Amino acid sequence: MTQTQWIRMNREQAGRVFTQLGTRPDAVVFSRDVTDVSWRGLSFYSNYRLCRLTNYATMPTFTMTYLTDGTEYIPLDGTANPIYTVDEKDPLMLTAENVIPYLEFFFGNVQGSEGDVFLIRDPQKMPFMDSLNAAQQQSIVQSFKPLSVSFDPSLNAYKVKGTLHYGGGLLAATIVVAPDGKITFQEQSLLLSGIHFPDSPYTQAWLEG
Repeated sequence: MTQTQWIRMNREQAGRVFTQLGTRPDAVVFSRDVTDVSWRGLSFYSNYRLCRLTNYATMPTFTMTYLTDGTEYIPLDGTANPIYTVDEKDPLMLTAENVIPYLEFFFGNVQGSEGDVFLIRDPQKMPFMDSLNAAQQQSIVQSFKPLSVSFDPSLNAYKVKGTLHYGGGLLAATIVVAPDGKITFQEQSLLLSGIHFPDSPYTQAWLEG
């Protein structure tokens, strides 16, 4: 069973990670004595998982996350390239059950040109819901379209339909996820505008599941 929560590595395990990272430029800011190293499994990969380093000596804390097979460490840099690289290496194993977690992982680590793309599973549990006024909250609940997954044999791809937050608005959209992990959008329509979060929804702890 894939571990979907962050698990802190013990000192010996963390030491091996530091040894493997060596003097890489993206890892030199981390000291063994003040850095927490954690890992998290991903159900759509066989060999790669997430490895997160958090330096508690800085204010605010500094975090770097990698995709790793235990030997190679690929830093997540806010673009799709590292994820697509691993999609080719592992390779990707998508199912009707894990295609939404794949999208949440993808959007949680890749920003669009107008900010974060956030899939809404339940509007009542949406991050920063309490920062909106009553009228906005009611509009979100009324506009919400639940997530659904289907497989399109003609495209050999999964389709995820539902509601997402992007660029200060709620959109109904169909997201096509190809077998190689590539993502495209179809049938986008604006449901509600003027919905702005005070911070990234991916900073909320409940997402770390």
